[in-house]
Amino acid sequence: MIEFDFSDDALSNDEHSMEPRPARETVPRIFRVLSPYWRILALTSILTLFVSILWLIPPALLGRIIDDGILSGDTRLLAILSAVTVGVALTLLALSFLSDYLLSFAALKVVRRVHIMLFESLQNQSYGFFVRTDQGTIVSRLWNDAFGTQIFVHSLIRNALGSVVLFASTLIFMLVWNWQLALLSIPFLPVVLCVSFFVGRLNRKFTERVFAKYAEIMSFATSRLSIDGFIVINGFGYDKSADLKRFSDETAELISLSVKQDMTLQGVSTVFNVVPVFITALIYLYGGTQVIGGETILGTIVAFATLSVMLAERMSGMASLIVTLIGSLALFDRIFQWIDLEPDVRDLPGAQDLKDTHGHITFDNVSFEYEPGAPVVENLSFEIDTGELVALVGPSGAGKTTVTYLTLRFYDPDGGSITLDGRDLRDIRLASLNRYTSIVPQESVIFHATVKDNLLIAKPDATAEELVAACKDAQLLALVTSLPEGYQTVVGEMGYRLSGGERQRLAIARAILKKPRLLVMDEPTSSLDSITERAIRDALASLRRGEERTTTIVIAHRLTTILAADKILVLDRGRLIDSGRHSELLERCDLYRRLYEEQFASQAAENVGSGV
Repeated sequence: MIEFDFSDDALSNDEHSMEPRPARETVPRIFRVLSPYWRILALTSILTLFVSILWLIPPALLGRIIDDGILSGDTRLLAILSAVTVGVALTLLALSFLSDYLLSFAALKVVRRVHIMLFESLQNQSYGFFVRTDQGTIVSRLWNDAFGTQIFVHSLIRNALGSVVLFASTLIFMLVWNWQLALLSIPFLPVVLCVSFFVGRLNRKFTERVFAKYAEIMSFATSRLSIDGFIVINGFGYDKSADLKRFSDETAELISLSVKQDMTLQGVSTVFNVVPVFITALIYLYGGTQVIGGETILGTIVAFATLSVMLAERMSGMASLIVTLIGSLALFDRIFQWIDLEPDVRDLPGAQDLKDTHGHITFDNVSFEYEPGAPVVENLSFEIDTGELVALVGPSGAGKTTVTYLTLRFYDPDGGSITLDGRDLRDIRLASLNRYTSIVPQESVIFHATVKDNLLIAKPDATAEELVAACKDAQLLALVTSLPEGYQTVVGEMGYRLSGGERQRLAIARAILKKPRLLVMDEPTSSLDSITERAIRDALASLRRGEERTTTIVIAHRLTTILAADKILVLDRGRLIDSGRHSELLERCDLYRRLYEEQFASQAAENVGSGV
């Protein structure tokens, strides 16, 4: 079982290594997040203030009911004051309901904005970020952290305005009415505030740890409770009870942390709830002696006791505000950390849009490494002409996939340059470069959406005729027309409602639909029968011969591809060993000859037998 150490020394990974930002940096940014909704927040604040002031009326009315109604025996005035009290209570009810509705609406608007800000930041991250960061962590940050801001907004408006204003107005009202009685409540204030700041700092630390632990659990759960996870776990007969125990242990840790946080907050809340009892007892003790001595009247003491309870509750509200706000700093630190993420690959100052391209690619002395000191591509130079089909071959780890990722600018080279029609890729805006590229990975990436939606990723404005033509070229049309809902059929998570070959054809149809100037393919080692393969090969060849003259780079696993290639690049350990046509390389390149004998010779025999 994996043990998680939550000591400060252990907080070293991505979820735990974040240093708390100074509040003077975080707080202004929080208010900038709230700023688009200042009107509704202002309206809510005004209502909250009005409600806070209205709360002063019932205690004053209660004092008059006792002194001028009950003790004076004036039933008519008693009835009037009681009716006014009920009216004020109903007004408070209506305004409180409206204030709560507007506050919830505003808070959810803020949550939505944080969702969008996080999603936009994540959209702009580079390939390397998604390699380093698991899906569970992303989902946790995107949803749970964002929804945590709802509590902050509620506390900010209700406690910052309601509690602070009502506390101040109540205290002033009490001081003006009877300053001696009012002073009995004041000594508790500094104690409450000091305890609040201490607990707030504890809450911030708990908040960091609870959200980090939740992200770890989400990461584990999403990896196991997925189609790929199901295939591996069940395919290998993995003991599911081990996963269940791990999930149980980790959720137990989360509950333990949450309970500690809740007990800290509830313990302080309980202490604060006792404060009104002390204040009320002091007021009745001191005020009672004044009533007995004839220095004041009973109604004043009862009203003051009621006001003192309100004052103590506002103290508790301010304490809750302090604890929540300090705890929320940890939450917003996490949110801003990801909003501020800089992509590994980004537009450089002065980068220009790509208006058009011929697809002429040049690698000039390119070097690249994923980890320092471990080069994956080293001093690599080659040239690909417009409309050429270039096959990349080499043993595992030769750098073939890395070359394609560098070509698409998923990564920037550490040394040398990659140019498109003579322009360094780093001088081209990424969004404009991507408009001219397509990719067909070896494992087809199909979204949980309809066939049509998956196709339109390549060309959102494609016509129905273009969809049909692309599916026809990819040998997919017969399948689509046979589906119950045709193009509107949902293909399932990762497209698993389709067979492997069908997913591959859908991915190829998507690439064909775009008619890119640069196409990168990582051939599947299987999934397509020879007839379908030949038809798709002809369709891709038509792209190269067509108006666009698509330049195609293929990580080749099939003999038919290397035979059709205009140029074959033989790679090994990130270096270019040789390049040329199949017959040339077979004659002069030892590595290519060995790869051919190991990988392609058996295919040659099969092709002879099948007539391909």
